Amino acid sequence: MDALFENASRIFEVARSGRGVADAESSQDFALLIKPDGGLHFVMESPFSIEAAALDAGAATAYRVTRSQNGIRVEGRGASANCVLEERSPGPQSPWLTLLRDQPLYRMTSPLLISATSGAC
Repeated sequence: MDALFENASRIFEVARSGRGVADAESSQDFALLIKPDGGLHFVMESPFSIEAAALDAGAATAYRVTRSQNGIRVEGRGASANCVLEERSPGPQSPWLTLLRDQPLYRMTSPLLISATSGAC
């Protein structure tokens, strides 16, 4: 199995097991960068591009972990490959879908009876 994908799977499982740690309203976003000598570098809770963070740290491989109320996502980037592992949380979807879910899309009615009075003169 490819090392990039195998490591992404391990990171995903760890992020998944710690899911209860984040409260429902906040999101956690961090990068795990692996340098060519095997050293690890973390970038925590700041806006960043995974490519820029890897370049800045001189990392050969980079993983971005995002945990939020919507689910968990691990994005891995290596020299010659990329991978994304994602699990979405079951929960309310779009408010419009929730509103429309239990409502019929059409209504059956009885035919209109049109009465015309004949005006015979």
